[in-house]
Amino acid sequence: MGTWEWPLIIFTVLGEAAIGILLALWWLDRTPLDSALYKKATLTSGALLALALIASLAHLGHPEAAYRAISHLSSSWLSREILFFLLTAAAWIYLFFQTRQPQGNRRLAAGITALLGLLGVLSSSMIYVLPRVPAWDSAQTPFFFLLTTGLLGALTLLVLGHKALTPGQTSTLIYWSATCIVASLLSYGLYLSLLNAGSSESVATVQFISASPLFWVRVLTNWLAPLILLYFIIKNKKAANLNLILLLLVTSGLGELLGRSLFYLSAVGIHITALK
Repeated sequence: MGTWEWPLIIFTVLGEAAIGILLALWWLDRTPLDSALYKKATLTSGALLALALIASLAHLGHPEAAYRAISHLSSSWLSREILFFLLTAAAWIYLFFQTRQPQGNRRLAAGITALLGLLGVLSSSMIYVLPRVPAWDSAQTPFFFLLTTGLLGALTLLVLGHKALTPGQTSTLIYWSATCIVASLLSYGLYLSLLNAGSSESVATVQFISASPLFWVRVLTNWLAPLILLYFIIKNKKAANLNLILLLLVTSGLGELLGRSLFYLSAVGIHITALK
């Protein structure tokens, strides 16, 4: 099986959360968002993106040689990932200044930054679509990465905008989050079923995942607990207090970290290296 890859876990999950915030900002800003919330959410996404990029450097055997990884754009998803995340960082700086301008086009800037970020997320996921790793070699891999982006972005913006969001904007983010969680649960069940019907390596992957305590903790934190919390929030709007929404973010965030950990641990026949 694979190994714990904490730099990659932190890079992918935090990077996806950062992009998800920007995507949610762009979508909700069809109805003008509170200016203070926009600035706070932009800064939060920038901080998460910076932490993600720092974590990615920690994975490299020789960080000073990281520039070499961008030299194979025509053939390497790793090179494309690095390019798109660097462009995302540059676009974020443009967004930051747009949010400080009274007449700044912040929605356009957020849309550009989110689009570049999504291309970076997709490039990240495609690095792992490898025939020799049954647990990764499917369309489920990029789908899982995008679901993490949508879920953590929406929940983080819900926490940041608890007082500033309109009821309609809050409902949009709640249902957005619920859709991501349900889609994640159903697609993961399909993913395990397909693996179990595959090669001996695929069956071994399913056995490893189902026997891991991390998987069952993830079932609780990533699916069961968030769905129960969302049920009460949707059923009773008064239940949507900050503490409950924060608990929803924490449990879902923990579940996503556990899920990404299992993703790397479930690799059969590969050891992850980069510029070593």
